[in-house]
Amino acid sequence: MPKVQLTALVKSTTVVPGTLGPIAWPTTGQGAVAVLGSGLMAASPNQPIVPIVSLTKMMTAYVILHDHPLRVGESGPSLTMTASDVAEWVYADSTDESNVGIKKGEVLSEYQLLEALLIPSADNVAVKLAEWDAGSVPAFVAKMNATARKLGLASTSYADSSGVNPHSQSDASDQAVLAAMLMSNPVVRTIVREPSVPFQVNGTVWNFNPALGTDGIIGVKSGYTSQAKACLATAAFRDIGGKNALVVAVSLGQPFSLISAAHADEALLDSATPKLELWRPTFSKTELAQVIQGTSITPLALARKVPAVVAWPGLQLNAAVVPLAVPETSSSNGEAKRAPVVADLVLSDGLGVVATVPLVSADSPSATSDTVAPGTVAVQATTRGGGSATADTEAGG
Repeated sequence: MPKVQLTALVKSTTVVPGTLGPIAWPTTGQGAVAVLGSGLMAASPNQPIVPIVSLTKMMTAYVILHDHPLRVGESGPSLTMTASDVAEWVYADSTDESNVGIKKGEVLSEYQLLEALLIPSADNVAVKLAEWDAGSVPAFVAKMNATARKLGLASTSYADSSGVNPHSQSDASDQAVLAAMLMSNPVVRTIVREPSVPFQVNGTVWNFNPALGTDGIIGVKSGYTSQAKACLATAAFRDIGGKNALVVAVSLGQPFSLISAAHADEALLDSATPKLELWRPTFSKTELAQVIQGTSITPLALARKVPAVVAWPGLQLNAAVVPLAVPETSSSNGEAKRAPVVADLVLSDGLGVVATVPLVSADSPSATSDTVAPGTVAVQATTRGGGSATADTEAGG
């Protein structure tokens, strides 16, 4: 029986034409901009690894929601506060750490604890969530660091779940990428846009993000110590050629206060957004891949058009055909027959997959007619963005 072989014909790099141009980087500290679904857009040239204080809690929330996922409207499991939890709160309060007061026997849901973690940035709640998830803070920190490595955050390492420990460190590039990934979760978007939440002991507690509500900003996380200075991750939806895109800005090491960090992030969003555009590469249906079985050669084509992605001048995407399965099959009389081939055209940047399109036989009725001259990759672009949008139904690519 002839073997079935899938040969990928395309493995190339495509680059959005043009030059990105200047971004309004903060004059001190560092900054970065990322786009949900498209990756890291740009980063300031000076990117030392520094303490990130309460931005650490973005990874805490990411791991918690990975291990204990919630849908919008769900509260999740209920946790009863213990004497140990009360002692943790008393310690946090006595050392001037950000905290939320609790009482022994008080019942709080996972959702309420995430609110306390992300809005008033409660350090004692970061400890509670870590212990609930992994049994201890060190075990949870190990999960945080493993997740950072899995996500490709090479400049990031964690020493605690709250950011109180100055050895929880990163740079603006990694934190912008993480903030975008975290904001892909609609539960997180629901939480971080809340200006305040009620708690039994404290009453109303307020969101520490001074940029919240400014020009459509809906999050994400703030942090401050005298050593690290002001750190802030913000996010806002922007209309890019009719597509709703979430743009994230992060500034670290900003002087004076979180107000200065908010101004830095707002300047990053304002200068980066007009450079965004919708972009879609097209490929020749005869230059993607082929299936070889004996003397039979079947070219593969796209099952649908490559979706437009939010892009910027200089964005580099890798195109590759990824075989998922190439099984050998035979008919009832033992003769070989053409096997179904499952393969994808995958577009990715340095941070992960941007778009995936299935491949089918080129003579299939479902093969797209969206082709260009053989051996070429064309780039199509539409209007660049600049406006703001309030809906968040299309957070990803």
